[in-house]
Amino acid sequence: MTEIIRFMRHLESEGRMSITGETRRASYKQLKPEKRWGKILIALKGNQMTAREIATKLGYTDMNYVRPRISELQKYNVIRACGSTVDPITHKTVAVFEVVEGAIKDVK
Repeated sequence: MTEIIRFMRHLESEGRMSITGETRRASYKQLKPEKRWGKILIALKGNQMTAREIATKLGYTDMNYVRPRISELQKYNVIRACGSTVDPITHKTVAVFEVVEGAIKDVK
């Protein structure tokens, strides 16, 4: 997350941040993604789970609460797709995720 914030500040300092960029940044900061990252990592600790399974374990019914954070965690190589399975709701093939060994130290 700090890389994203740094990059956005860089764009802002150069005057290249658009109005939508500014509002997106403000919304992102209010969201506090690091809290949701932690919840996802705790749910995944020692498990392999789909996005739906993670959302369900965390009590979310809207998949958009976890999917963007999963993508960010993948981008930072903290979690990875380790397989696939068929989602029982959509009957589509979906990714199964796990925490990358050694990527984080103390997930409690």
